[in-house]
Amino acid sequence: MEIFINEISLQGQYPSEKEFVDCVKIFIGIFELIESKKIQNRQIYKQNNLLFVNYEAIKGSNFNASLRGIRDKSLYQQFRNIIFNRQNPKEWQQERLHSSSDSFDYLHESTSKNVTDTSLAEVAERQYLSKDTIYLVINFKDSIFNCEHPHIKDCCIISIIKNNDETKIIHLDGIDSQPALENWLEEKLSLSRIGYDLSSKDPPLDMQTILIDNKKFEYTQRIHKPSGRKIYREILTGRYWYVDNLHFGQKSHIEVFDPTGKHHVGEATLKGDVDRTKADPDKKSIDI
Repeated sequence: MEIFINEISLQGQYPSEKEFVDCVKIFIGIFELIESKKIQNRQIYKQNNLLFVNYEAIKGSNFNASLRGIRDKSLYQQFRNIIFNRQNPKEWQQERLHSSSDSFDYLHESTSKNVTDTSLAEVAERQYLSKDTIYLVINFKDSIFNCEHPHIKDCCIISIIKNNDETKIIHLDGIDSQPALENWLEEKLSLSRIGYDLSSKDPPLDMQTILIDNKKFEYTQRIHKPSGRKIYREILTGRYWYVDNLHFGQKSHIEVFDPTGKHHVGEATLKGDVDRTKADPDKKSIDI
């Protein structure tokens, strides 16, 4: 998986420090979410330091000046830590694939914008050449790159045409918020919103399921002895839930019993949707 920061989504769209600070907080939150998901084999790419000097953030002020002008200096440090350190972003110019002699244009409604020699051109070329890699573009919020994605909620679709050839239109997935990233990860990588990787070879932890919601469930202080999993009581219905420890990945689920603990109700997804057709009369009482 390759993630590209779209530097040209900085267009001086922030009228004051307040709006820019909101943008920086969202940007930091996106990368904290990426880090928390512990996505394997992912690489983040950025443009070189032109990101800081060639693009406006607060109107009339380049990004570096806008960032340094934020009164909350911890935000400045958090941002620089993301760009330079913690997530080890690379400058894509070191591995450049697209050529300056080709033209790459962003198609937006009835207009186009030349994006050659930018991160958008580079990721478009990579996606065009490699169908086996997953690509994602991260925009700074409130940019022109906001064409609604036809399949993924809160995301955008970024259409790039190469050399004005309509057979070479590359559609890139883009996000500019944490909810958009959550939706994209769930759709593209099967990473559930509750943090469990559906390609995992281990059963989910309780904290990776709906059972972590203490407004809906309470731990009963009991253990399902055959599996060693904690038993939870659903506050609203009184039903008992525990994670099935024998299944993982796409087959992972939660077992649900009625308030007596003697009758199997069915199986629930990790998000809490109960499938009563999976009720199994042969499943033993959990002896509540």
